[in-house]
Amino acid sequence: MRYYLMHENTKVAMLDIDSAGQVLKAGIGNNELSNSLVPVGISNLDELKKWVKNRGIPISRQSIKQDLTKIGNYDTFDLMLLNNGISLTDHYWIKNINDANTWETVNPYTNNFRSVFTLDLVDDMEEIVGKTNFVPSVSLKGDLKKKWIIDQNGVRRLVKGNYGRGCRQSLCEVIATELHGSQGIYNFLPYTLIKISTEGQMVIGCECPCFTSTETEFISAIDIVNSAKKPNDISYYEWFIMLCYKQGIDVRAFLEYQIMTDFIITNQDRHLNNFGIIRDSNNLRWIGMAPLFDSGNSLFYNSSYVPVDKALLKIQVTSFLNKEVELLRYVTNRGLVNPELLPDDNYMYRILSKDVTSSQNEIERIITAYRKKIKYFVDFQNGADLWSYKYKG
Repeated sequence: MRYYLMHENTKVAMLDIDSAGQVLKAGIGNNELSNSLVPVGISNLDELKKWVKNRGIPISRQSIKQDLTKIGNYDTFDLMLLNNGISLTDHYWIKNINDANTWETVNPYTNNFRSVFTLDLVDDMEEIVGKTNFVPSVSLKGDLKKKWIIDQNGVRRLVKGNYGRGCRQSLCEVIATELHGSQGIYNFLPYTLIKISTEGQMVIGCECPCFTSTETEFISAIDIVNSAKKPNDISYYEWFIMLCYKQGIDVRAFLEYQIMTDFIITNQDRHLNNFGIIRDSNNLRWIGMAPLFDSGNSLFYNSSYVPVDKALLKIQVTSFLNKEVELLRYVTNRGLVNPELLPDDNYMYRILSKDVTSSQNEIERIITAYRKKIKYFVDFQNGADLWSYKYKG
């Protein structure tokens, strides 16, 4: 069947998709990607096909196979197409060439929508059915259970669960919210705790408001660094900064702040899909960095082992580099973070104690490691190069 990839009401590309969900053809005019509205990071037709194919929920998502079984003979790509590929991240969508819908009738910012799959809310938030039956949650990325909902005030909010039976990831999001709020420097998403039912268990999850709007959309860092060929003599970190600067925004200080605060809470998963920029969806002007979000994979969330002392300087991460301490080499302004304003032990204990699967001993080990990281950070601010063998600790 033939589809259009749309950006709001503009046709971006023609797509031929077979019954097996394979994108057979993709292109514009004479098969040239000349449209300025082609998604950032797409430079050829094969990449456009891959982008469309990956628009749906990843098959690695928690419990997605069980969820698909409950609703019938669908896969995640089918669901994405059935829901026109709408998202609360950007303004792209996909429609059959005979579809009479417009952006005004499908966009999830002004139309109510269903919020199915994954998480059942139990805190009196209403799932509203309005003008459309589309489900933006079927275009959500990531392996963690999550979905979009509309609260009683009409605010679009993302609800997330956790890995396993604990709720450490949700607690880490709230701790990061407290940290960034106390620093008061850069925009961040405020996460709050919420009661949810998942897989028959009552657990603590978290929620945050949508950070895009009818006028703005998100472009991930990975799409930006892939939008042009990187010279061999420059790091991906500097390449991202350079590409943003060419668009009129200086992101260096933001990234340095992000690196330092991630170090303090041991966020091991600052990959290039969970930060990026906001652009104006009308004139495509880049506005600035998106608010800080997605800090759940922090504070040793998935392990009962908590490193001590110098082992805290050997932590592996997913980011521009694979060693946390090496990322600190990029920092030029070590004074951006005020250690005196960081969450104290009492706050950390009060929040972490909400996870009934964590023992008091484990919580105390986490807080001890957190305080040690702050000590190392203060040393860093005072001139110590934590990555150097000369640093004694």
